Amino acid sequence: MNNKEKEASPDQVQDLVIFKTKIEYKREEKDKYLFETIDQEDKIKLEYDFRPFSGHYLYAILLSNQSLAPITDVKIKIKYPEFLSLTRCTPPTIIIPPSVEQRGSKQLNLEFDEFNENSRKQINLHFKALSLKNVGELRTIITYVNNKDFVRVLNSEPVEIRINKLNITPKIIPSFQLKKILQIPGIKKAIKSFGVGINIDLDIFFNIVEQILRAHNFQLIAKDLNNKIIWYLGTDLESEEDILIIGQIVSNKVEVIAASQNHQIIISILTQISNDFKERILRRGIVSSIDHIYELECKYCGAVLSYFPKKGESIECKKCKYEQIVW
Repeated sequence: MNNKEKEASPDQVQDLVIFKTKIEYKREEKDKYLFETIDQEDKIKLEYDFRPFSGHYLYAILLSNQSLAPITDVKIKIKYPEFLSLTRCTPPTIIIPPSVEQRGSKQLNLEFDEFNENSRKQINLHFKALSLKNVGELRTIITYVNNKDFVRVLNSEPVEIRINKLNITPKIIPSFQLKKILQIPGIKKAIKSFGVGINIDLDIFFNIVEQILRAHNFQLIAKDLNNKIIWYLGTDLESEEDILIIGQIVSNKVEVIAASQNHQIIISILTQISNDFKERILRRGIVSSIDHIYELECKYCGAVLSYFPKKGESIECKKCKYEQIVW
């Protein structure tokens, strides 16, 4: 037998195949063994933060998988009071299903098939207040299946949400000091912007905003009729914090801006003014339904839209550049 025939011996080829197969089989068993022994017990963590954000609330949830194996069947349940309304979520790639109505509360259910090893996922939920003089709780419950096929549960502590109605006393200052208020260190500002889907003289809305601010006992500091801007000032008796309110008509929008060092006060007063505005124009028969009043916030990033577009017209958000149709 020549050298080439020896190199092609069937027995030798078979031995090589068997040897190679044994190596692969042992490696797979080793990987499986390591995977099953990975400890996930204290390495799946839930962090959360609830705070005022602009004219509403932000609830941020951070789920961290600090282990070397994935978790599966991740279910996130967020329970929140019925006087809050979920307006948007970031990142916008997360599909938000309708909330489930419960007794005195609502529940949002999110599901993820798998959550990879050494990864983090943050979900930001934006809630606006629907009414005042309410107290409720917000909490999160997360269930998942670990790498040993056991179901585990993570619970957040309940977050108490209290939205009080303000008791305002008027405050008088010279008009030239208005600019100084907006320059106070730590001052916070937020805006509510509305478009009304009806062809009507916008001076009517300007007058309604004035009536609402007087009804809440704010003091008129300055008025610019040509540009349709008014400045009112008051002090919340409970917190003793000043709050500046600016009402204006601009680009076919009705806008109310609130500024204060107390962010909770801003949310409370903007909620009340927003509700009063809608109720007054509905009661006066200016609109036949509350659905004809549109809050002009970008549905993707929350920035105020630059103008109130016509019906069916697409508008681009100046901040995130997404286009959308308001009505």
